[in-house]
Amino acid sequence: GVRSQLKMKKELLQKHVEERNREMHNLVNALEMMNARVRSISDANIARMIMELETGGNIRFEDGKPTDVWFSSCVDLVKSRFHVEDFSAFGVTDIRVVRVS
Repeated sequence: GVRSQLKMKKELLQKHVEERNREMHNLVNALEMMNARVRSISDANIARMIMELETGGNIRFEDGKPTDVWFSSCVDLVKSRFHVEDFSAFGVTDIRVVRVS
């Protein structure tokens, strides 16, 4: 009858509300992770700018790209100074440069 139809509609609505609540929870988690990442990047950039400011411009940081000649030179220098025997006790067998500034 009418009561059973209303009960089915109510259950369906509750199911949809629960799904939307789960989606909202996932979105809030994603937003919090993005906010934390943005804060971390901002803090790093502020630290770099403060270093440049405190040195009166004598030190300038520039993000390198793998296509920059000096990027490759820095990577080569770091890799040439890495000695596996110094780090083998810690389980480190190689070094990978992910960013050059």
